[in-house]
Amino acid sequence: MTNNFVLGQAGADAGHRHARAYVSLDGVELDTAALVNPAMLMDDSIEALGERFRQAQPFKHLVFEGLFEPRLLERIHDEFEFVSRADWERYDNRNERKLGTKPSARLGPAAQLYFDTIYSKRFVDFLGRISGIDGLITDPMLYGGGLHKIPTGGKFAPHVDFNKHPVTRLDNRLVFLTYLNKDWKPEYGGALQLWDVDSDRCTVEVVPEFGRSILFYQSSRSIHGHPDPVRAPNGRARRSAAAYFYSNGRGDESTDHYHTTIIRKPITVGPYARLALGVKYWTPPVLIDAFRLITRRQWP
Repeated sequence: MTNNFVLGQAGADAGHRHARAYVSLDGVELDTAALVNPAMLMDDSIEALGERFRQAQPFKHLVFEGLFEPRLLERIHDEFEFVSRADWERYDNRNERKLGTKPSARLGPAAQLYFDTIYSKRFVDFLGRISGIDGLITDPMLYGGGLHKIPTGGKFAPHVDFNKHPVTRLDNRLVFLTYLNKDWKPEYGGALQLWDVDSDRCTVEVVPEFGRSILFYQSSRSIHGHPDPVRAPNGRARRSAAAYFYSNGRGDESTDHYHTTIIRKPITVGPYARLALGVKYWTPPVLIDAFRLITRRQWP
């Protein structure tokens, strides 16, 4: 992979007030002022988006279409293939089967540019105004975030995310996801489900289509997941980028006691699946890795 990353300015001269800043990723020149759709950053747009966020059910959330420069997202999509095996964290149990980059992972230039953009002052202010949460704090280590890859058969039971950062103990307030799946169809599975606590059912499904982003509020009522396994053709994986936003304290119904991810709707497995889980439990990891390599399953 050739990572040609260039910063520059274009215009009459570098000091001209109308000079345009740009980045070049492997020869693709991107205007830095247009990495995020400028129309959505206007005051009127933010006010309308905030109203939609606050009124959304079953809990506060907002789905964006076309928020980011598509060519940047295309480059992130391609960089998945070059993430080192050592940089992936694997989760494989009856309620969760996925891969996520580790906090120490070395990301490609497009992915790093994306996270730098959403953790920039302007974007954090954008999310703060939409959500009504003052003093949002970013996490450059991307704990629990980064790049996520859901292979064939991958899933995540409806759950509530960890409520505090494991190191800083700051309160987890928002999660922001961007999907990177071209021509994804509902029948491919992997749709994000939002569950209503009171009716105990899924009331919203978000198909993880390319360029679609979702922001949602984190609380003890924010039950979400994608229990419908991925079954895209040709072994395609479900790809996304995720980031969390924190604050120092909160004033809602969530507990102040630290907890990790809580599974709210465990996935029921049949006898054969239980047998397979038992075999996996007693089988040395090196043999499991060898089997995955032989069968070309999408584990790095």
